[in-house]
Amino acid sequence: MPQSLPADTGMAWSSTPAQIEQSCAAAISQSKAAIAKLEITPLEQRTLQNALLPLEDAESELNDRTAVDAVLYQLAPDKAVRDASAGCAQRVSDYETTLAADPQIYATALRLQDQRVAQTAAERALLRLYVVAGRRSGADLDDAKRAQVTALFQHLNDLERRFGINLSEDSTTIVVSKAEAAGLPASFVATLKVTPKGYAVPVNESTVGRFMANARSSAVRERFSSAYGKRGGLQNVRLLEQAVALRDRLAHLLGFKTWADYQLSNKMARTPANVDRLLSQVDVKLLPKAHREVAVLAALKRAQGERAPFASWDYAYYENQLLKTKYAVDDQEIRRYFPIDHVISSVLGIYQHLLGVTFTEITPAQAWAPGVREFSIADSASGGAIGWFYLDLFPRPGKYDHFANFPLRIGRLLLDGTYQKPVAAIVGNWPEPQPGKQALLSHDDVITFFHEFGHLMHATLCTAPYETTNSMEGVEQDFIEAPSQMLENWMWQPSILKEVSSNVDTGKPLPDALIARMVALKHLDDGVAWTTQVFYATYDMTIHSAGPRVDASKTWRLLKRRLTVFPSMPGTYPEAGFGHLMGGYDAGYYGYLWSKVYAQDMFTVFQRGGLENPEIGARYREDILEPGAIYPAQELVEKFLGRPLSYDAFYRDLGITP
Repeated sequence: MPQSLPADTGMAWSSTPAQIEQSCAAAISQSKAAIAKLEITPLEQRTLQNALLPLEDAESELNDRTAVDAVLYQLAPDKAVRDASAGCAQRVSDYETTLAADPQIYATALRLQDQRVAQTAAERALLRLYVVAGRRSGADLDDAKRAQVTALFQHLNDLERRFGINLSEDSTTIVVSKAEAAGLPASFVATLKVTPKGYAVPVNESTVGRFMANARSSAVRERFSSAYGKRGGLQNVRLLEQAVALRDRLAHLLGFKTWADYQLSNKMARTPANVDRLLSQVDVKLLPKAHREVAVLAALKRAQGERAPFASWDYAYYENQLLKTKYAVDDQEIRRYFPIDHVISSVLGIYQHLLGVTFTEITPAQAWAPGVREFSIADSASGGAIGWFYLDLFPRPGKYDHFANFPLRIGRLLLDGTYQKPVAAIVGNWPEPQPGKQALLSHDDVITFFHEFGHLMHATLCTAPYETTNSMEGVEQDFIEAPSQMLENWMWQPSILKEVSSNVDTGKPLPDALIARMVALKHLDDGVAWTTQVFYATYDMTIHSAGPRVDASKTWRLLKRRLTVFPSMPGTYPEAGFGHLMGGYDAGYYGYLWSKVYAQDMFTVFQRGGLENPEIGARYREDILEPGAIYPAQELVEKFLGRPLSYDAFYRDLGITP
């Protein structure tokens, strides 16, 4: 008999600040007590069953009990709740940092690993990950050094959290006159607050694309770009520099030359030299193309009578003009084919068919804010329960300001033998719809949603038995983007674009001719796009390889001038808004490019067998999504491919030769 799900996730989202503080403190206290009790057993008597598996359960239970309390600082509408949640997240992070460096836990895992007691691949992976985590946290150091490492990690956690909060709480706006608003879509202007001087335009992720691509005035684009380049404030520049210094100290204490060496030691790339080789190759090949792309746009600007030199804030506007005038591809027209309700239902439909799952919406949703939607997940063939997910897609003050998958509760095998069902959420910032109307999305918006839903499927379809071996916890970070990057390819296939599009007025899908023009332009700006990605990754690797004293802004300016077409905009400090470097991607941003190699090679399997072939989808689910970190990612990919990895599809996609 298939197992059914409860009515909803059972997660309580309505806690007060006082309740958050109390439940958070209680969860940490209970975890400490459980682990202290387990550590009473003498080391030589500890086994997987009486020590490590109960330890894993105690640590996972802490994460389950604080899942709501420690995430609301990024989601809750109420600032008092966000503040209380931030405090909880800090305490949990500090405690988990101490746990990771616990010499008793490390000694237990190391002894069991040496004794080869593990009977399954999952148990072997669990032991390996505990040993690696212990060494990387200083568990094998003497007491004084270990205490120093733990204190530094806790300080680093605090800096990273403050950086993120500064970005989320940033409420920068610029005021534009009605004349300066010329060119902006009426649907966009309708969402803006009217002021005595015109319109107040929020400067954030949900507005930057449409504003910069459509505002006719170069001066107002420059003003928006300048404000966007200062998000987070100089305080965030200082926090980043402090974090870099702390990371460098930690790397040396843990036996590594640099933080980049430390971070890459347990990733697929292994060494900074391997990363630098890939980044340099892509930049050298694509920078000339980037210059050619910008030259075309600069010529268009001159042809329209503009004499000022072409600047970075001109790029999106004139690319949009080029698409409309030369290629007959108008973003505003395309948006009319992507009303949000149809996009969501059709994207969910594709995933259900491809991966053999069924989604059922739960109404009313039990969530953290009005407008959040809640769904259950079941296996289509067996009807068996799998888990739940939420969709939180529109901006709010103080909310996380990008688009991401949030694993909220990890699937795992409980000590009583039952499997805890996972919960995840897609948190985004699509433009708020006008009253009584649907939000209309760009093609890029649809690609982003499809990408993030790929992460959500990875988080919820993983069947690894332990939280530590789950896809979102243990998988090599420079592989974690590969499944979703592979899935982005779906949104460039004519048959799929037909499926996800529906004109808001007529209900008709995108016309074949328009689809053909869109697909033909897929690589139009690859030069600028990928050299920008190389720059971000190189900046990340540079500041994390240069020692403790880094001038974050100077390094940004120098590298941007060398690696991209446009120099950094004077008076700005975009590194203050580069959340990845303070959100877990430090010395790891290169992973977006590295994982693209695996993504494009995996996509060749679907190209040969069919994009919506459920048999291949089932193989993908079984070989890539379900195992989590039980096996190395390289092994998973080569099993799915049926052969060794090849770079050919990656280079073909970028239009370059090795």
